[in-house]
Amino acid sequence: MRRNLSDSDSTLSLDDFKEILKSGSFQYVGLHGWGEPLLNPHLFEMITYAESQGIYTNLTTNGTMIENNIDGVFSSGLREIAFGVYDKELFLSVLPHIGNLVDQRDRQGLKLPKIYMDITIFKGSVDHIPELLDLAAELRVDAVILHRLFNVYKVSRSAEYISMKAEKSLVAEAISQAKKKSLNLYLPQRHSLPCKVVKHCIFITAEGKATPCCFLPESYLGDAVKDGVQEIMVSKRYADFVKTMGKHPICSKCRW
Repeated sequence: MRRNLSDSDSTLSLDDFKEILKSGSFQYVGLHGWGEPLLNPHLFEMITYAESQGIYTNLTTNGTMIENNIDGVFSSGLREIAFGVYDKELFLSVLPHIGNLVDQRDRQGLKLPKIYMDITIFKGSVDHIPELLDLAAELRVDAVILHRLFNVYKVSRSAEYISMKAEKSLVAEAISQAKKKSLNLYLPQRHSLPCKVVKHCIFITAEGKATPCCFLPESYLGDAVKDGVQEIMVSKRYADFVKTMGKHPICSKCRW
């Protein structure tokens, strides 16, 4: 989807990040989006600042840059790190780095960050999921997250979601496998409107624009730096969006 965005090369500044946090009542910040967060030179300063304000931090990465950033992961106070898995070969290439992160954390007797594998379910990944769950157990990650593919924009014909019947079968098999491996597993939740994402979260782009959801990166509700998050979330524009989600061309089709 990132290929289709009008501006995909921006980087959120540390000053803007601080202004955004000051302008809302945040309990949790997930540092991810349509780009690799470890490319941001101020990422760990952002995490340290958020944690100093009592805000729980999560980082989602593809893992390709983790080896040179392990010290920052530990020193910043990061609570959770998730490795996004959508391609088996890419995951296998970063597997040693994830293992090294787990080993270093455990050798130091640290409890944080929690380390997760975040696996996208779609037709191209279904056959690999049993193997990925075995690898997760061998790595001793804290949990595996299974989530549905979001491809309402149809950006790739090869990336399609499985049927709900197939999902039910996959979930049953994954639960059975996880129990045998003593592996914690988070499963896709039932979708409803207005969805839990929009009810409890707001997405801020790298340009500082507020949108209802990371899957609606160009549906601007306001400027999070200039307008402030709190003002945006009590605005008529935001309320109207929530009320009409069922008729929205994207939200009405979303199962995520």
